[in-house]
Amino acid sequence: MKEMAVLREKVNDQHRQMGKGGKHPPGPEDPKKLWPSSPRTPCQQELDQVLERISTMRLPDERGPLEHLYSLHIPNCDKDGLYNLKQCKMAVNGQRGECWCVDPSTGKPLQGSPTVRGDPECQRYYTERMQ
Repeated sequence: MKEMAVLREKVNDQHRQMGKGGKHPPGPEDPKKLWPSSPRTPCQQELDQVLERISTMRLPDERGPLEHLYSLHIPNCDKDGLYNLKQCKMAVNGQRGECWCVDPSTGKPLQGSPTVRGDPECQRYYTERMQ
């Protein structure tokens, strides 16, 4: 239960830093927290949705406080807001999560690339696709 509360607080902190400061939009009394002026990329929008879902998760249930997190795909965005070529599920019980390759603009899986527990060598599949 404590882990979920800590995670929820981290998500709320991230939202505040991104200008999504909870129930009240930023006002003139808080000029640092302005809404982003540029449009959010698909990866950023997907990440926002997942973070919002995490922030509203209820604490404990019959499956344990963190069980729901394992079912969520948390997109891996780069600094420009595009999807990183390699996307992975969370590690569970010490086992690496499955990883796959995606198109950086859309997040859609690259055709022909494998889904593996490890490095699927996405650069190779992305380069082949671009030629």
